[in-house]
This record gives sequence, structure tokens and C-alpha cells, in this order.
Amino acid sequence: MKFTAEQETIFDFVRAGSGHGIIDAVAGAGKTTTIMECVRFTEAPNRVLFCAFNNAIAQEIRRKFKKRGLGMVSVQTNHSLGLRLLRQNPTFDRKSKISDLKYLSIYKSDAMQRTLGPLKTELVELNGLKGTSGGARAFAAKNLEFKIQRKLLDMNQKHRSCLNGPKETRFREMVMHYGIFNDAEECGEHFEEELKIYFQMHRMLLEEGNRVAAEEGLIDFTDMIYLPFIWKLESPVRYQWIFIDECQDLSKAQFAIAAKYGKKGSRILAVGDPRQSIYGFTGADAESFDRIKRMTKATQLPLTLSFRCPKAVIELAQTIRPDIRGSKRRKGKVSEILRSNILRHLKQEDMVISRLRAPLLLLAFDLIDKNARVQLAPDEVNEVMSELKSLFKPAERQATIKRQYKSFKAFAEQVESRNLWVIRQDGGQMPNPDAREKYLEAEAEYLKRRLEFLGRKYRQWSAECRSIDAVLDRIKEYLSSKKDAIRLSTIHRAKGLEEKRVFILDYDKMPLHRHGQKDWEMVQEENLQYVAITRAEESLYLVLSTEAEEELIKEGQAK
Repeated sequence: MKFTAEQETIFDFVRAGSGHGIIDAVAGAGKTTTIMECVRFTEAPNRVLFCAFNNAIAQEIRRKFKKRGLGMVSVQTNHSLGLRLLRQNPTFDRKSKISDLKYLSIYKSDAMQRTLGPLKTELVELNGLKGTSGGARAFAAKNLEFKIQRKLLDMNQKHRSCLNGPKETRFREMVMHYGIFNDAEECGEHFEEELKIYFQMHRMLLEEGNRVAAEEGLIDFTDMIYLPFIWKLESPVRYQWIFIDECQDLSKAQFAIAAKYGKKGSRILAVGDPRQSIYGFTGADAESFDRIKRMTKATQLPLTLSFRCPKAVIELAQTIRPDIRGSKRRKGKVSEILRSNILRHLKQEDMVISRLRAPLLLLAFDLIDKNARVQLAPDEVNEVMSELKSLFKPAERQATIKRQYKSFKAFAEQVESRNLWVIRQDGGQMPNPDAREKYLEAEAEYLKRRLEFLGRKYRQWSAECRSIDAVLDRIKEYLSSKKDAIRLSTIHRAKGLEEKRVFILDYDKMPLHRHGQKDWEMVQEENLQYVAITRAEESLYLVLSTEAEEELIKEGQAK
């Protein structure tokens, strides 16, 4: 294999350089291949640790190292490294139990509800529910309880990923950074009082979670990277080289775990693309690349040549990352198309990606209506099915529609009325009138489209599908096709994927703007646009939204 001058410079740095390094690699530059090749230039490959972003990538890299005769390289995820530290700790149960629902179970436990009870009562009073009665109070109380649960679990996860520390000032900074409260709540008369209450509740929940981990061995996945840090655990096994892939998406806790496996004289080589940092909302550090570079005093090494994208796609990507270059001679194609024309263009094995799930789901409906097979990632299928199920009460999903409601129309009217009421309640909390109006209009239309589709499928499949659950099961089969399918994905899940022909839905709405958006969120939206563009190996189709299409029709420009 012939390597580029930039790759050769990186190999020289590993072989003859000193100190730590960080590779700034554009999309499609072969960054993982490059750092895997770097192992050949280390003195002792058996003293090399390779940190992979997730289990699937780790398995693939182990396979590739073994094929190259380098099976002695230790390939781990940051979470597996953290779990190893926990299990090497003599005071921790080696037979630990892992549950990602750990903190939800703790929160819902009778003991924790009694502990939090007085503070939750204070929140009820601050939210003006004291003195109200009847159905309005019941709904408002249930809604507040859901918000408390969601906020506390979000705070808990972010705190552990960010290694946020115990101070109330740091807690406030974290909450504001991640927008855990919406604009209306932050502008509320009692916001500072509420924040203090949430801080107390957060500390109580966290302390109980730490106790359960220490005494019962029950942990979740974030505990794997958090507990070794607060328990000050150190690894008896140290490595001469630590290679870190996808460093732009590491949380502070993840990097801290990797660093525990180094020793005096060890060298770190991290690789990433700051423009592919898109997981800031999960607790990943949106400035991870620059922070790692600063903390390690790393030498920055460029990888600017993309082997994936043709010239036309590279030119578009350069509007976001000017230094990206392409190795392909062919021009390729970048085309704008209307949303109403997309079905004419789509072929089997094409990939369609979207910033938001709603446009993706509506396209899936159109494809199913055409009896086309669709492939979503398994976890995305589950999320789509959960979204559709959430429109109905369990009894409604299970009921025989014809027997219980006489007709689907009568049934749908009942479901639509209830969900519209919820939409209006949620929208009513938005302080900006324009944003509120757009939200209500969009959500009402989206609700209508989903119910209309379910109605069509019920009528089409009524001989075999007599309930909503049966209809949903049939839809799930369409979304889970393995062969001859059109791949649909959100941009977040499309990262790392590539395809000859790629379609980006609602491209004219990118980067996505929201009222009250923070600076780092705006940067992440631009990064998502860059990730979407750089999935295409041959042809890229920029699909205009229905709103843009309507404007073009008004102006007489639609084709």
C-alpha cells in the first residue's frame, strides 16, 4: 500500500519523534487505518493499547490487527478499560451487575421517593400547583413529576461523563451549558430557587448510586468511566503507547480512563476530526480535540486528503472545512432535488440521511406505501416503534379496532384530539411566540401524517391486522429489511458509514437553527452538515424541504 506524505510524516513521528501527538484527520482520510499502521513503528506492539470508540469498532480492529500479525495489540473501548479497573479493585464485587436502568430504578424506589419527597413538594409549590384541584392539577402534577425524573437523570448522566465535581457553581454551569431547562423555565421567577433544590436532589441520587455500586456491585455504563476516577483507581498494567481513535467525541471521563493506563515516558497518539464532533448533547466534550491537544501538549499532525469523496462533494465540504482535499479524479455529482421527486430517484442500497427523525419516518411511510423495503439500524427501529406506540394507550393498541371503535376514523379522531391537547400544553411553555406557533403547526401536521399512514395500513392489511399492535408489527418488518433495501439513518447514526449514492433530507434547513441555541450547539449543527455531506462516494443529492418546494412553486421555479 502506498502512503501519502502526510501519513509518512506521522509514521516518522511515531518511530523517531518524542512526546504526544494528535492527528487532525478530515472525513474519509483513513485515520483508523493510519494509526493502526503506526503500531508497526513502535518498539513493542505488545505494549500498545488501542482505544476504540465502541464495541463493534473494537471487534473489527482486533480482527484487522490479527490478520496483520499484530494480534498482541490490546484493543479496548474506554468503557471496557474502566470496567477492568473496577474489577481489579479488591473492594469491588468482581461479579458486578450491569444495568443501564440503574439510576431510573434508584429514583423510582420507595426509599428514594421518601428521601426526595420534601424537596419535590417544594418544587410543586414553586410551580404554583398548590391550591389547584381536579383534573388540571392531576395532569400538571404528573407532568411535573415526569420533568423532575427526566431532568435528574439527565443531570446525573452529564455530571458523571463530564467529571463535573461537587461544587454547586459547577453544577449550575453544567445545567446551563447543556440547556437542561428550557427558556421559559430559565426566565421563571423562581428559577434560582428551583436550581438549588435540583442540586440537592442530584447529590442525593448520586450518593445513593455510588453506595449501590460500592456495596452491591450494581453499575451502569457511565459508572464504568466515572467510578474509577472518583475512587482513584489505578491500573497495574501500563502501556508504552496509547492510541486513541475518534478523540473528538470523548467525554472528560473517557479520556481520563485511557490516561490511567499510561506511565512516565508513555506516549499518546490521538486521532480525530474536530468537524466531526457531533455528540456534545450526550456529555461528550464538544471541545475534546483541542482540550486533549492542550492537556498533552501534543504535536498536531494533519491528514487532509480524503479517499472517499469525488471532487464535487469535496468542493461542497470545503465550504465547512476548507482544508479538506480529494484524491479522486472523477468529478462525481452534487444535485438539488425536490422532496416530491425523491421516490423517482431512489434505488436499492441508496442511503438517505436526515438531521431529524420526523422527515425520515415520513419518507419511510412513502416507501412502505410503494411496497419498498427499508433498512434502519436496529436501535433506530426500536426508537421509531416506541414513538408510534406512544401515540396510543396500551389498551388502544391491543383492542380490535372494528369491534371497539366501529371505524378507524372514529378511533383516530379520539387519539388525535388527546395528542393535540398534549402538543398545545408543551407548546404553551415556549416564551417566543413565533417559535411556539411554528412548533404547534409542525407537530400537529406530523401527528396527522402518522395517523393517516396508520389508517391506510390498517385498511390495507385489515384481513391480518385487526389492532394497532398488529399494524405496528407489520411496519417493523418493513423497517428491518436486510436485502435489497434503501438505508435510512439519522446523521448521528450515519457517522462512519459511506455509500455510493447519498440523499440528505431537508438540506436547505441545515445547519439547523433553534430559538435559544448556544454557540457550541450551533457549531455541532455545522459539524452534522459536514458529516452528512462526506458520506457520499459518487453522487450526493440535496433534497429540498417541502417548505422550500412550496416557495419554488410560488415563484414558478419548481421542476
